[in-house]
Amino acid sequence: MRLLVFPLAFMANTFAMMLVMIGLSLFGKPGLAADFGLIHGATVALFYAFSGNARSLILAESGEVGAAGILRLRLLMLLPLGILTFMLCIGVVDGGWLFVLLLVVRRALEWLAEIFLSEQELHHQGRAALRFLLLQGCLSLALLLALLDGGVLALPMTLFWSLSPLIGCISLTLLGRALRHPMSLLPSIRQLLPHFGSTAAIGVSVYVFRLFILLVVGKQVAGDLFSAFALGGILGAVFSQALGPTMVRHEQRSTGLGRLVRLFNLMLVALLLAGMGLVALAWSLPQVLDWTHKGQLFWLAVGCSLAGGVVMVLAQRIRLRIIQDDVGGDVFGSDMLANILLVASIPFVYYGLGVNALALLYLLGALLSLVFYASERHGLLPQRDSRWFSRRRLLLLIAVAIFLPLFFQLQGGIFRDTSSSFSSGGVLALLPIPLSVLACYLGMVLLGSYSQARLALLSLFFLFACMLLTSLLLGLGSAGEGRRKLILLIQYILPMFALVLGQQFGDRKDALVLLSRGALLVLLTIVPLQLLATLLAGDVLLSPTVFIFSIYQHLQYASMLLVAAYVIALFVLWGRAGVDGWLLGLALVMGGYVILSWSVLSMLLLWLGLLLFLLQHWLVERRSVMALPLLALCGGLLALCYVQVLLSTDMAAQQFVSTSLMTWWFEWRVNYLERWTFYLDGISTGWRGALLGHTAPPGRDLYPSAHNYYLDFAYNFGLLGLLPLLLLVIYSLFSVVRRSNVFWFSAPSMGLALVVIFMLVPDSLFKVGLRQPYSGVIMYFLWGVLLAEIVRPLRGKFS
Repeated sequence: MRLLVFPLAFMANTFAMMLVMIGLSLFGKPGLAADFGLIHGATVALFYAFSGNARSLILAESGEVGAAGILRLRLLMLLPLGILTFMLCIGVVDGGWLFVLLLVVRRALEWLAEIFLSEQELHHQGRAALRFLLLQGCLSLALLLALLDGGVLALPMTLFWSLSPLIGCISLTLLGRALRHPMSLLPSIRQLLPHFGSTAAIGVSVYVFRLFILLVVGKQVAGDLFSAFALGGILGAVFSQALGPTMVRHEQRSTGLGRLVRLFNLMLVALLLAGMGLVALAWSLPQVLDWTHKGQLFWLAVGCSLAGGVVMVLAQRIRLRIIQDDVGGDVFGSDMLANILLVASIPFVYYGLGVNALALLYLLGALLSLVFYASERHGLLPQRDSRWFSRRRLLLLIAVAIFLPLFFQLQGGIFRDTSSSFSSGGVLALLPIPLSVLACYLGMVLLGSYSQARLALLSLFFLFACMLLTSLLLGLGSAGEGRRKLILLIQYILPMFALVLGQQFGDRKDALVLLSRGALLVLLTIVPLQLLATLLAGDVLLSPTVFIFSIYQHLQYASMLLVAAYVIALFVLWGRAGVDGWLLGLALVMGGYVILSWSVLSMLLLWLGLLLFLLQHWLVERRSVMALPLLALCGGLLALCYVQVLLSTDMAAQQFVSTSLMTWWFEWRVNYLERWTFYLDGISTGWRGALLGHTAPPGRDLYPSAHNYYLDFAYNFGLLGLLPLLLLVIYSLFSVVRRSNVFWFSAPSMGLALVVIFMLVPDSLFKVGLRQPYSGVIMYFLWGVLLAEIVRPLRGKFS
């Protein structure tokens, strides 16, 4: 049991300021407690973001980065972080600059003391940790009494308490090793970057999580929810920051914690039962709790958070085991994906299930963390293939689900609207949600191995951070404006998760072949049914229905995506046994399909793909595939003949075509040139609009989009928010050009590169497909697969 002295000492170091704040609030000093709370929040956000899982790394003894290297890095960052924290606090705290300075110094020295305490635990220096624990306990109590008294001792006591973390645990030996540490700075930073990203993702997401709830439900309800989450989730916080690293270290070494672990597990069971009982009581007999003067939502949130705390402990055990593993793992991907998805779930929970469902958020966050930590290394599925399961079948199923244009609505089930102009009107419950969204998130956790998708993860992290930064710098203003801005951010960010899935998918063996087979299955099912529905309806415009369900935005986006699927399947599968006949038949069908879709971009991509495929086979493989473009041409001519027959017999169809041709130039002028001019003017009005964007998008009745993804992005989140995406686009294009010889002699890679470049340049310059759920998921997914193709030789070179 003496091993508990180390987590207790760590708790005394980490939670001392919070305990003083609670004491001030309970004993009649709420104003001073608020100042403590504001400073504590700012210091935690900044210093925790750069903590980098230091304690677990030191206890892991992996040899990559030791206590001396981490301490050296923290000494270098101490002054900049301290100054930034002081600047954040000085304008909002009433206690004066000296008071702010002392509390910032306290938090900075706690940050350094974390390293010295971890070193003491590593070398089993229990007496030193006990002295630190007693010193911090006594000084925190003395400070609380002095502040409550408000006499002359308050300032000197605050000064002594602020300096006490370092005085109580400093090791001159470790400090000397840090100052003369032989490792250069850059390797230390490089090794710690994933851990910095992990803690930064948690810190930033916690802030956005609270801000979003505040903007959605208001201060009163948000305050109750925050208190309930803190009360119910205190076990998870204590375990992750204090008790967990010690328990996991000794569990892995099987030393001396058997009885403690059993007692702790019994406590988890008791808390789980208590949480379930409290939820049942608050739901069925809420009047029993009226004496507390807290509403039903508060107690539901406490009960769910108690259960969530148990789940969070299980999740943190997995997390800490990964960090303390001998191979030196990190959880950057898991932390980032779980926390961003939790933030993104808030509007869906609130608008889809109601305000009481917000009580589930802490439990939902714990479940997301558990799932992502459990899948961090190898995914959630068995590592060995069985009779009913194989990795190849899983990849094929993911590819089919990504391309299949099946939509459902929160209110109404499967999407079956047969009109070509359906609009949800901004109502979330009516918005058609594609199956590919679920396939994306489920596919990520099934495949796991997030470290293999590092480039996609970093891109997603910096995009989220820059978009959030520009939103905060603009100021989120009223609750309505701020809420809409964060919902817009989520709309942009959710399809980007497919970039991660794409790189995970593309890293697997035969990924392009399985991707193409999945795309081919979807094409053979959907395209003939859609054409048949069009012929039976006697329309000159492609029908949105495939009898069982309808395709949302089938003309604007889906037609081009199905053409892209065909181009990839053609480049990858041509020449494989039993496939050429299907591809030839589809060439005939796709030729007519693009005519009836009335989509210039779909026609352009199809013929670019066919001509490039013809050229590549003629020059590289010395084989002619003239049958493909000829069949596509025949399909197009048949479609034109069908349209001509309808025009000669159907006056409505004739009127439709003539109106479309007459207004083509007008639509070009209004829908493109005028919109581009409007958005460009908005971006170029001043440095604020250019760098940070605007607080709100244009009205849906005026300009619902820019018809240009990059203009749309820059208008809403500024060039600063757009910068990470532009850098990734430039990197992808440059990598393809630099390795053009390799791509030219590899038909599968060339077909994939053609489709991705077409989506990133021509398509995104005329549409906003990257922000739509169905098209965005497919486009980012294919982009991620291309990134895997680009990164693979580099990984082999530097491994």
